[in-house]
Amino acid sequence: MAFRTFYDIIANAAVEFPDSVSFRKRTADNKLVGRTFAELKRLVDRLTAGLIVEGIKPGDKITYLCDASPNWLIGDCAIVSSGAVSVPRGTDVTDEDINYILSHSDSKFAIVQREKDRQRLQALKANFPSLEKIYVLQDDAAELAVGANSITELMEKGDALLAKTPTAVTDRVNSLDPDVLATLIYTSGTTGAPKGVMLSQYGWLNAIQCVLDRVGFTRNDRSLSLLPPWHAFERGVEYAIVVKGMDFLVSDIQNLKNDLFEFRPTVFPSVPRIWETVYNGIITRTKKESAGKQAIFNFFLWVGGTWATLKSIAFDYDHQKTKPFILISLVRRTFAFIGLIWLLPLKGLANLVFGKIHAAMGGQIRMSISGGSALPGVVDRFLTAIGITVLEGYGMTETSAVISVRQLDRPTPGTVGTPLPGYQVKIKDEKGNELGSGQKGNLWVKSKQILLGYYKRPELNATIFDKDGFFDTGDIMTLNHRGELSFAGRAKDTIALGGGENVEPVPVEDRLLTSEFVDQVMVVGDDRKSLGALIVPNFDRVREQLKGIPEKPELWNYDKTVRELYKSEITRLISRDAGFKSFEVIPGSCFYIVPRNFDPDTEMTRTLKLKRPVIKDKFAEEIDGMYKS
Repeated sequence: MAFRTFYDIIANAAVEFPDSVSFRKRTADNKLVGRTFAELKRLVDRLTAGLIVEGIKPGDKITYLCDASPNWLIGDCAIVSSGAVSVPRGTDVTDEDINYILSHSDSKFAIVQREKDRQRLQALKANFPSLEKIYVLQDDAAELAVGANSITELMEKGDALLAKTPTAVTDRVNSLDPDVLATLIYTSGTTGAPKGVMLSQYGWLNAIQCVLDRVGFTRNDRSLSLLPPWHAFERGVEYAIVVKGMDFLVSDIQNLKNDLFEFRPTVFPSVPRIWETVYNGIITRTKKESAGKQAIFNFFLWVGGTWATLKSIAFDYDHQKTKPFILISLVRRTFAFIGLIWLLPLKGLANLVFGKIHAAMGGQIRMSISGGSALPGVVDRFLTAIGITVLEGYGMTETSAVISVRQLDRPTPGTVGTPLPGYQVKIKDEKGNELGSGQKGNLWVKSKQILLGYYKRPELNATIFDKDGFFDTGDIMTLNHRGELSFAGRAKDTIALGGGENVEPVPVEDRLLTSEFVDQVMVVGDDRKSLGALIVPNFDRVREQLKGIPEKPELWNYDKTVRELYKSEITRLISRDAGFKSFEVIPGSCFYIVPRNFDPDTEMTRTLKLKRPVIKDKFAEEIDGMYKS
């Protein structure tokens, strides 16, 4: 079914699945409580009507500060349905960004998650004089707030309007143009001041429907997420949940383990960092087992990985840059089928071995949706080997969250799938020349899904589109003969070495992350003679491996035993023999052991991508030091 507006999605769910419960939360007494879709629609109606009563006109801006919450969708859908422009962001935003976003967007109203957030905005209000009113969404128990300046107060005003004019909401919705500005998302980004990305309802709805057609969500699926809903990826997920009438639980990092076990999701959308944590946890626990159990685990991990590789070859979705000759392809597929038959009994045993891992995650996950940043290859291969289908997607805020995603029945490893219907793509070199299959260059895209422009940034809008209307993603990609995209790095992250060589850091970092002793890593080297690395250890694993090392990680960078361990790992993983060019090799001593994890609040984005310039500035002295050693 084609939807014209966000409101249509909610209205349809209220008709198709009126009594189905979704958007659950864990309560203080450990119950998973939610609302029916009919209830969700009534709340959206009441809040939309309340905003109309308060004088909201089409095009007015409403800043919406809220983190993961079962109530988030109610506020967002009501804002857009009233004709206003939703300006969403998380409550962890800095005062500086609050001042910038509210003043730059000319927000008329603000809806904030809790009373403390209202007080914070009230204290800063002199910096954004256009703001007239601030409303509170919920209390500390995630129940809708009541009383003065609350969302319930707004809803009660809406009740009066609906009693007098029952069609007030649908009349307003039907008057709106789905192709005009509906949401203004200020990107947290990895560099610079936030940019206001202008997006329409049409772009979102097209993205949601195309993704659903590809990944195969069903009415009976259950989904769990802990991502911030103001972020483009999660926003798309939540509206997709409503389209299908799925059960959905809003989780958090403290309750994730119990929520996975009790809720038993079948679909788990997440960012790569979450899956990296799962991977590192499993590997660390495995290393604590006896040598015999480790050998068994590693053997069946090989079985699972080999099975996945052979299956991809047999069914013709293995990673290929160029199209092979028909005869060669036929021979490879024939041998792959024979291999699958031979491995079948061992694959059955592998399923039993990995059963405990699946059980810890509820035992029902049939697919993992990964987006927000690039999924490290080692994690991708591991999840596939243990039997979790990984659908890695690619996109950005500027493209209504998504450009491409793997297909459920053909999840080609090493790619982010083919572009969604309606996309035109080009791979260009630095001079603007279009490149062919398998060649690496900047990705340019064209679609009605992409941004209308950056708000109040005409000088920037003049540079991001080419003469044919293609948008510069700023990402370095390759396109294979099947039309599948593979991520190679960010153009702005490219490291220019002192000798003139350009290096993409992601493949080097991806390889280093395969080490059981590396939790996080950032490769550096701009204007230097060689690459270097800031390495965050897997602290528990290092302590298990090296007895007698200093207790404080602050001393590890200067400990000979610890440095020898990492020198050995870097030499083993990054070498000419491993496929790296000579200028991509990290000299044995050119690394710094970071004594803590990168700070998710200041050194990473909300989707846990590295803020490279911030990290480089914070560790400038340490980076200088490792090049002098």
